[in-house]
Amino acid sequence: MQEFFSNQVGESIEWFGKVHIFLILGFILSLVLLWGLAPRFKNKKYEIIVRFIFIGLVVLFEWKVFENRLLNGSIFRIPLCGIALYGLTYSIAFKKEKVFKIMYFYAFGTILTFLFFDTLFGLDRWSGWTYFGAHAAIGWLAVYGYRVFNFTPLKSDLKKSMLFLAGYAFISGFATYKYGGSDELFLRNPPVEFMRFLIDIHQIVYLVVLISLAALLMYLMYLPIYLTKKVKNKKFMMECSVN
Repeated sequence: MQEFFSNQVGESIEWFGKVHIFLILGFILSLVLLWGLAPRFKNKKYEIIVRFIFIGLVVLFEWKVFENRLLNGSIFRIPLCGIALYGLTYSIAFKKEKVFKIMYFYAFGTILTFLFFDTLFGLDRWSGWTYFGAHAAIGWLAVYGYRVFNFTPLKSDLKKSMLFLAGYAFISGFATYKYGGSDELFLRNPPVEFMRFLIDIHQIVYLVVLISLAALLMYLMYLPIYLTKKVKNKKFMMECSVN
């Protein structure tokens, strides 16, 4: 038991090995189940209990990291997944729709994390569970806000989200350039090794690709909303034609 909660690295997870694939499929399955079950919580007395179970999971998985950021870090050294997690947690806990609509688009980071994780800890250590659990919570909260509270981000919110991220990235990048330290937004160093060749070409080439990829993934976050709207509109038109 002591080894499980220790900071000593145990068995690391192999990229796209059996455990990694299990984690990816488990995460996707959890999102699908929540997507289907979440509407049942609407306007129910027990909704607040379900909501704070998710909030409790966030605290359980993230507290140690959050405490370290407060004591040893900076508000401008928080990675994108951290911004998404804290922003979505706040918006769901207190039902803040405006905050949710901005933070929702940053949830794409959780997908990338499950595909290209950057932790040495495996599931034989609590740190491994907290790492994947905290990132999974980002996806759960994004689905919860949309499906339970009907918080529906618009294209205008996507633009605001991009502008906010651009401003934060500028400040974070300047802080890293001026004072050194961790590059949490990967503005100078790629999140995965296979992107390093872009830096070998030129740093600007890497930044252009990184920014373009982030913008594309944020647009893709709007796709489920667009498709859901389209299905609802089609169903409404069919009902109108029948009547």
